[in-house]
Parts: sequence; structure tokens; C-alpha cells
Amino acid sequence: VPRTCAEVLQAVDHWRSRGLEVQLSASYVELFGSEVSDLLREGRVVGQHREGRYSAVRATDRVGHRYVLDGHTEWHIQSLEELQELLEHGDAAKRRAATAMNERSTRAHTVFVLSLQVRKDMDSADPTIRQSRFYFADLGGSEQLSKSKVDAATKAPVLVVGGEEQSRLTWQEYNLHRQRVYETLNINKGLFSLKRVIEALHQRCRMAQEGVPTHALPYVPYQDSKLTMLLQEALGGSARTLIITTVTMDPSHAEESLQTLRFAETCAQVQKRREADQAASITLALDKIEQDIQALQAEIAQKERWETRFLRRQDRDTVAGAFGEGMMVERTEVVPTSVLVGAEAEREQLEALLERQAELKGLCSMVDFGKDYRSMRLQATKGATDGGRGEDFRAGHFSARTKAKDFEDEAVLADALRFLFRSCKDAEMVFGELKARTRLQRNEIPEGYHKAARAMRELWEDQVEKGHEHRSFGKAMLDRCTEWRGAFKQDTSSRDAALSKLVQECGLA
Repeated sequence: VPRTCAEVLQAVDHWRSRGLEVQLSASYVELFGSEVSDLLREGRVVGQHREGRYSAVRATDRVGHRYVLDGHTEWHIQSLEELQELLEHGDAAKRRAATAMNERSTRAHTVFVLSLQVRKDMDSADPTIRQSRFYFADLGGSEQLSKSKVDAATKAPVLVVGGEEQSRLTWQEYNLHRQRVYETLNINKGLFSLKRVIEALHQRCRMAQEGVPTHALPYVPYQDSKLTMLLQEALGGSARTLIITTVTMDPSHAEESLQTLRFAETCAQVQKRREADQAASITLALDKIEQDIQALQAEIAQKERWETRFLRRQDRDTVAGAFGEGMMVERTEVVPTSVLVGAEAEREQLEALLERQAELKGLCSMVDFGKDYRSMRLQATKGATDGGRGEDFRAGHFSARTKAKDFEDEAVLADALRFLFRSCKDAEMVFGELKARTRLQRNEIPEGYHKAARAMRELWEDQVEKGHEHRSFGKAMLDRCTEWRGAFKQDTSSRDAALSKLVQECGLA
């Protein structure tokens, strides 16, 4: 929980830096049967000490979860330290007791709720308010009285021996002795209600995939317990839910472990999807936005016009056939372009309406209320030397488009040698070639070709020192590979003879 809250607080700070009004609050409640207790207020029953019709305990039992969902139990959070303090305060107020299975057993289900409200454009005529909740449910483990032994201290209200009454308990004392039993019953009831809800959701999912209409899908019994009523938003609709189950390897609890795994498997098979029954207010807002979009599009069509603009750019060309070497010629080129002008303000309004429409339809994530693709691309390609265009998959392979400067790279020359000589009968012996029919990546080329490339560079350096070579290494290798390629195209049998000559020149034998 603290790690998740730290990430949420970072997002809150980011939104506030962008001028958004953000409010983060938390609730920490415990569910004991029909009773909802506020752990942040010393375990007080939610709804008590309030004036009006719900001041009585029994009435608050029926509406306690609504007080939580309506925000009456929330505490505003500004920092991670405040949140940590609330968590520690709530944990100290939990019901805990020792049983035969757990020394510090949690005796009720607890739910920690993070509520987030983001407001945008509050000064405008059409402000945006978005709300969401993050539920953390810590469910008590299922118990059997025969294993937890919580009924060991239970006493009969009246003890009769030999026809004579030996002792009598008041109802208050009797219920106090059965407190652990009541806790076990409430824990198991909540888990059973949750199981029924998951099974109903699984059945709805399966029937929906089979084409059953929405009105014929089975009812989901959220109202069976306070736990499922409080978690209804997190279990149904379009919420994203993660359920973690724990089991033990002890063979004596194999039955409970198996049932838990079956429950987890059922949860994993539930595929929730957004229902088509959007609220009437959302539907009306979408209709209004659609009308505004159509009106703006008609206005843009009337105002916009094409305008020709001339752009000047500097080009640097080489003298024909120099392959990047020799004289460079600079020239200024005038490029005519056509752009749409006249409705720039309307275009901005249209973009804002389309963004708002996407938000209402649920097509945008919470972060930044959706992102423009252009800004995402600019951020993703920031600092990239290729401008975000990516690398050519043919780069580094010898082809007709290989330039002289490319041969300065040893890997390019090694790839060219493999392309030219891999089908020779002596290629395996000279270069270690084992996959003559396969085009390999640069890092997969056998070391023999790299050895030949280094030998050819040493040979070129010797020729330069003696004054017999005036071309650059890249130009000399390009000319030689081009010569080999042309000769092999005319006479394929000359390939072996050329390899033998190369072996003698470079001393590869």
C-alpha cells in the first residue's frame, strides 16, 4: 500500500504542477457482519453520532457502506508521511485475537480506500471533474471451528448436573464468550458472498461471450453482504481488479488450499467489459459535443483556404560518381508548399472538443487526460540521432547501395566478403563458414571474414606507405568488391580462383 500511494502522490504533484486541482483522500474501515467501523476514528461505527434518522445503531448498520462511498469517512492527504501515520493508526484499531491457527489473526475484513478527484478548467463554462477510487481489501482467511478452536471458551447459558442447576450466564456473558465464534461466522459469510459474486460475474462473462443479450444475464448478488456492497465498484463495471490468494503447503489444510485455488481460477476467468448502459448525463454531453463538432467543421470548411508558401533549404551535393568524396557543391533550393490557413482558432477548439469526447467515451487514461500523439512521439524520440525514424534493417549489409564510407566499418567489409565468397568450396576451411545458404546478422558473421577484413586493411596500409595507393580505404574496398561482383556475375567459376588469390595476398592459409 505505501508503494502504491507513493506513486499516486507523485502523479498528484505532476498534475498540480500543470495547474489542475487535485484532491486525494483516504478511508480505512473494518467490516464486521453488517457493522462498518471507521478505523481512523478509534473504531467508531460509521454513521453513529450523526443527527437525523440515522443516529440509531440499527439504522446505521443498513447504510454504513453508503457513508464510506459518499466520503463521510475520508481524511485528506497531502504527503506520504500523513498517509503512513493514518495506516499505522488504523492498523492499531483492528480486531485481532489469537487462535489455534494464527497468533495474530485478523478478526474482520478491512478495506482501505483511496479517493482521487481531479478538476480541470474550473473557470470555464464547461469544467471537467473526474473521480476514481482505489480499493485495497484485506480479507480475513476462511476458518473452520474444528481447526481454529475459537469455540473452546464457549459456555452453555445454563449448566445442569443431576437435575440441579449449577450455573447460569447472563445473555451478555454468553455473547461475550461466543465473540470469537461470531467473528468466524462473519468472516466466512463475507467470503461466501464474495464467492457468489465472482461466480455470477463469471457466468455473466461466459453467457455474454455466447451472445446472450444483456437483459437475460444473471443477477449479481452484491447486496448479500456489506463487503460486496462496498466493493461493488471494484468488482463490476469497467474497474480493473487484482485478487491475490494465499494457501499453505501443510497437508492437513489441503482441502482449504484446493478450494482457494479453485476460487482464484474462477476469478482469473472473469473478463469484465464496460456495459452499454451509460448514464443519461454522459449521453447528453456526448450528443452536445457531437453537435458542436459538426458546427465547427462546417465553419472551418467555410473559412479555410489553401495558401502557397516557399521554403528555402540548403543542400550539399557531391560531384557525380564521387561516392561522398571529392568536391562538395552547396546550393539553395526553393520548395513550394501548400498549407491550410484561415481557421487556426477553430482548429484548436475542434481538437479540444475531440479530446473531451474521447475522455467521456473512456478512450483516454487518467494520466494527463489523454495525450497528443505528436507530443508522445516528440518525447519518445528526444535525443535520438535518427530523429525517431528508426534504423534501416539493411544497414551493415553489403548491397548495391553500399557507399565507400560504409566500408570503413570492418563489419561491413566482412559482410561483403561473406556475400561474395560464402558459396566457394573452400569457404568453410578459410573462413569457418557453416551456414552458406543463410543471411546472417552482423554479430553472427564467422570470425574468419573479420580476420580477412583486417588483413585487407593492413595490405592497403602497406600500399599507401609505398605510394602505390592514393584512394581511401573505403573507396578501394568498394572498387574491389564491385569488380568481384561484376566478374562473378559473368563467370561464376571465377569465384574459387578469386578466393585463392585473396588467400595468397592476405596470408589467410
